[in-house]
Amino acid sequence: RTAQQTAGYQALADRTGEGPASLLAKMDDPEALEEALSDGQGEVMMRTAYSELIELPSANRAYETFFRSLTETGSVPALFHCTTGKDRTGWAAAATLLFLGVSEDDVYHDYLQTNEQLWPALQPYLEDFASAGGDPEILRPVLGVDRSYLATAIDLMLEKYGSIDGYMREGLGLDDGTLVELRELMLVG
Repeated sequence: RTAQQTAGYQALADRTGEGPASLLAKMDDPEALEEALSDGQGEVMMRTAYSELIELPSANRAYETFFRSLTETGSVPALFHCTTGKDRTGWAAAATLLFLGVSEDDVYHDYLQTNEQLWPALQPYLEDFASAGGDPEILRPVLGVDRSYLATAIDLMLEKYGSIDGYMREGLGLDDGTLVELRELMLVG
């Protein structure tokens, strides 16, 4: 594994409790998933997961590794992903775009494209879940994205660190030289 591959894998190593990915391992048990995700529990679970992307030391180490590896290897363009490419990857993409000066509105727009792209790709899994007696709609909160999820991470990042640069410096431990290198590497002009 490269540092970039390992970063996402370790992003939530110190999470306590059950996360969205572990619930999806129970796709063959619709009753258990309905119990776990009903009454808004799925949305709460996802907002908690997005808070953990900012708060957990393992997440900060993983994102530090991600950003640092870009400057160390000069690997741009870079391909990065996680299991479904929406949560850990979504935050990596959002943080990168915010750091590069992209407006929050554009970052949200980009993030929400996930629903248009991912949901159709998951149809075979949703059909299997329906065949097992489940209602695929209860999975939408954990398989899709919602503006409130990303807002949870952005708001917490701003509350704790004041800005995206503060997050990169204080949260991830990246020095000014690394931040300059990142911008030079990714911006034209």
